[in-house]
Amino acid sequence: MVSHTASLLLVTASAVRAAEEGGLTYTPNQDVTSHSKIALDQLDIKGLIDSGDFDGAKEIYINGKNREGKSLQQMARVDWAAQGVDDLSDYEAYATLFRPGNGEPYLDSFNLDAMNCTGSFEGQTIDMCAISAKKNLLCTGLNYAQYEGVKAIQYENEKNWDELFAFWNGVYDESVDTRVNSGGPGAVQESRDSDFGTSFREASIQAIIDGQKAFSGSFNKAKLEKAYEDFNRANLATFAQATLKYAGIFDEAGLEKAKMDKKWGEGYAYFRCGAGLMDPELALYIDYVLDPRDKLGVEFTPKETLCKIVDKMLSLPEIGMGVQMDDLNVETYLPTIKEDCGIDSFKHAAGAKKSENVRAYIPILGMLVVASIYVFGFVKFGRGTKED
Repeated sequence: MVSHTASLLLVTASAVRAAEEGGLTYTPNQDVTSHSKIALDQLDIKGLIDSGDFDGAKEIYINGKNREGKSLQQMARVDWAAQGVDDLSDYEAYATLFRPGNGEPYLDSFNLDAMNCTGSFEGQTIDMCAISAKKNLLCTGLNYAQYEGVKAIQYENEKNWDELFAFWNGVYDESVDTRVNSGGPGAVQESRDSDFGTSFREASIQAIIDGQKAFSGSFNKAKLEKAYEDFNRANLATFAQATLKYAGIFDEAGLEKAKMDKKWGEGYAYFRCGAGLMDPELALYIDYVLDPRDKLGVEFTPKETLCKIVDKMLSLPEIGMGVQMDDLNVETYLPTIKEDCGIDSFKHAAGAKKSENVRAYIPILGMLVVASIYVFGFVKFGRGTKED
């Protein structure tokens, strides 16, 4: 008879294919297979939207499908404060920037507007609405992973940490579903690493492994906090890459409207995923120049938006959390970026890096940055009242 321990080892070896990159493997100590299945909802919604079935997509979004009793809308509407979370900075950094004028949670409002192609997406093409809906669900997953990370620190709870992994990675056990390591923000990291020749997905996995070690023996809060910071930094780098990638290709000369809108919407949605981790001044500026919802009919010069973003990045000591443009290996994907933008290097402005948490100052910086956009003569886009 095979012992219980041997059986467990066999199951772990044959059934669990945890996220692997660069030789790194993460296997949760707690059972979070049910949590990981929410990523399957994202994949199913994507398939339905691609087939034109927006009503079916909304049904899964609102009521859920693959994880019993849970839905992506519930995740998009979670109230960190009401759930007893003490450190709200990672939520407020996003919500302050994107908070809609309708009083609804910023993630859910954007998701529903995009799926319905109404509200803040009124007048946009179906291509813009579709890509925005699909990609913002990945932001929903990342924000919920952060929510679990913050709870793991506050409550010294290892299961919350494993849930961070599940929401970031998606299904990790191929006996649950063959679509392993798909449908979560971790999959975006894999794609951008392929584009830019980097290893930020591996850095995320290493951070999650380091966090798991904080629960070995006596709980080490400082170790877990460092791991959570490293996880956020790796994701910031990925979504900064995605912002630059799509900003650099959505306005190419001769690009047909449908392709332009797909690339533009994808770039803006990916920016939203990482915006709360960026220097707040930079995040406000990119939101101003990249948000497609208030730029109907605007004509673009190729690389115009990309170079504005690059100039703004380099005008600050860092993109955020110590990340600088040199870290992103940008020229691997955008080999002519320096020539296009008239720069000689990716050297950032001198000044102290803002790796410490400065995101709480977004409300104050908002007025300053909007004013500075005009002072420095950036192209003015007619911005109406933002719905999200």
